[in-house]
Amino acid sequence: MRHWNWDGMVEANRGRLIKLLAGVFAMLGTGTMMPRHLKRAVLARLVPMESALRRLIFTAARDLPIPAWREGGCPADIPTNTGSTRKPVFRLTDLPRNPDPAPRTAGARGPRISSLDDWTPRPGTPAPGDNDPMNTATLRRRLEAMQAALTDLPGQARRLTRWYARRDRMKAKGAFSRLYPIRSGRAPGNRDKGKRDVDALLTDCHDLALRARAMVEAERAIAQ
Repeated sequence: MRHWNWDGMVEANRGRLIKLLAGVFAMLGTGTMMPRHLKRAVLARLVPMESALRRLIFTAARDLPIPAWREGGCPADIPTNTGSTRKPVFRLTDLPRNPDPAPRTAGARGPRISSLDDWTPRPGTPAPGDNDPMNTATLRRRLEAMQAALTDLPGQARRLTRWYARRDRMKAKGAFSRLYPIRSGRAPGNRDKGKRDVDALLTDCHDLALRARAMVEAERAIAQ
């Protein structure tokens, strides 16, 4: 794996992600409000795109040295608050899994089969609140953070090395710290057997990151 064209694969997937991001920007439009159902559609694409970008950054940082921790240094992750005037910054780490997810409930749209003898689906009726106007400020900041990160992937990789420095400092102090910025198992936004372009992209980026992690771990084991 050491002789793979890692940078070429990162760049190829970055190009795919840029095209998908342009489509999501088009869905969002220029207004400050959008219907709830459209906001859900944007999020359904945004979450796997963010996961894919984290994995590209992780792969891009595979060979970078971890800097020494500087007391008082700026943390690698800065929250993107909705009302903040601070330039939005892309989140480098996956959110942890919810240990107690809410149980799934039956859809609010009701059955769409007319009868057992007629398997033609009836047109769905909008769920209550589907057309409620929703503010787009948070979504827009997340998209802008992605856009900025995609234009400076090496800079994001250096940010990640500072996250590693903070992780090592916490471990040295006996504090619990996650080992990697990307979580094990399924990536956030992953859809089993998903057929969208974003599903294929996330699958490829997740596989690339896992291979990069395996290479780093193998080299660490040899060094020890």
